[in-house]
Amino acid sequence: MPIATALEPISVISNKRNLEFNNFEKVPSHNRNLKVTSIQRNNKKARIFKPLNGPKLSKRALEIQNEEFLLSKGIIIVRNNKYHPETNPNGIINLGTAENKLNNVEMLSKINDPKVSTVTPEQLLYGPNPGSDRLREEIAKLLNRHFNPKVLLSKENICVGNGCGPLLNLCGEVLFDAGDAFLVPGPFYGGFEADIKYGARVYPVPVQHEKDDCLKVSEEALEEALRNSSRPVKGIIIANPNNPFGRCYSAEQLLLFCNFAKSHGLFVICDEIYGLSTWNDIVTENIEEGKTIENYEYLPDPENTHGLWGFSKDFCLNGLRIGVTISYSKTVMAAIQKICFLTCIPTNIDNILVNILSDEKWTDEFILNNNRKLFKSYNHLTNSLNAHGISYVKGDSGFFIYIDLHQAGLDEYDLWMKLLEGGLYISPSQAFFSKDSYEERNWFRICFSVEQAELDLSLDRLYKVLDTLKRNKQIN
Repeated sequence: MPIATALEPISVISNKRNLEFNNFEKVPSHNRNLKVTSIQRNNKKARIFKPLNGPKLSKRALEIQNEEFLLSKGIIIVRNNKYHPETNPNGIINLGTAENKLNNVEMLSKINDPKVSTVTPEQLLYGPNPGSDRLREEIAKLLNRHFNPKVLLSKENICVGNGCGPLLNLCGEVLFDAGDAFLVPGPFYGGFEADIKYGARVYPVPVQHEKDDCLKVSEEALEEALRNSSRPVKGIIIANPNNPFGRCYSAEQLLLFCNFAKSHGLFVICDEIYGLSTWNDIVTENIEEGKTIENYEYLPDPENTHGLWGFSKDFCLNGLRIGVTISYSKTVMAAIQKICFLTCIPTNIDNILVNILSDEKWTDEFILNNNRKLFKSYNHLTNSLNAHGISYVKGDSGFFIYIDLHQAGLDEYDLWMKLLEGGLYISPSQAFFSKDSYEERNWFRICFSVEQAELDLSLDRLYKVLDTLKRNKQIN
């Protein structure tokens, strides 16, 4: 149909159709072989079609549109005035998005090597939905070397997709029914809300941590959250290393999650996207066994314990959007691979990752050097915070720490806006669904995985906003 016709009012189109129908050549009544389907005969009740007054959306889309996702709101503000040292020096510096910019030179040099990124005729074709056998083998070898699982991973335990967010949604489709819920220690990574709720329609139930330790969750707190949930709870989802705290759970805490899940017929999904950025352990070589889900010799329920990992954080490749699902369950992995055509990655990216990971010496050196840089940047940040009397949750992993800005004496959202006006974007606690209380609000997640000059400028802007608020408070 010509587009002009498609855009004409329905009444006009209807009249044209009636005119065309009246011009049809009448079929002689003696033609008994011709059967005409009667709409009225096949439908119990005639349906009256009404013209649409504007675009229509599903209930799901309407629900999503009515929700405010603070992380997205902040990013939109930043992108409209993005900092650049030369072209926009007064723009907003983004220390709210967890991106590692410390290794751009090394990673770009590797990726742009013709031996790594040359496209072959085979890569112009469709590849295997869960990732090539070679890529899944290389990922399994990488995780075996660095996660040290007691039961070694193989390609059968791996499914590759276009980011951990889409893969978490895939887990939601496979492990939950629409309307189900999961327990999650709070505050929690805000992306969990969107990643699994917007598609799979699965909802978070926050679990309160202990007052004296944000990385400690008691069995009683899990029981209370499970008991009070208005939706059927099917699993527990945790981020380890934790986001937003930038710390790993202890081996005992991880085991408590797993044992609780088994005793209540729940499964566990552990998001380990920062699993190779545990800089304190890696640099000091003080690695505690059991710090990853895969590290247990005997998981309480291995068939119902699953992991996520990806290249975005540990390999500084956010833009390539590569995530990995890990599972020891053949049944779960088969179900995931059945629908992973929705999340498959480009074949040329698959080939690039194979070429990077197959160079084990370069890969292992990259991981070590990355952690050394993160460790150095963390120390630089915390030394500055200490000098300015700003408290924080001590970190040991990832790209960020959680800092306490109660001293500003301002509502958290208002302070966030003041910081953005001052040229700095960091993430407020509400973006991580913190409890609405004085103690848990006015904490902010700040990333430190940027070059020192940019980090120092960011801190100058932070301190300037705080000093201005302090002076205004004294005047008033």
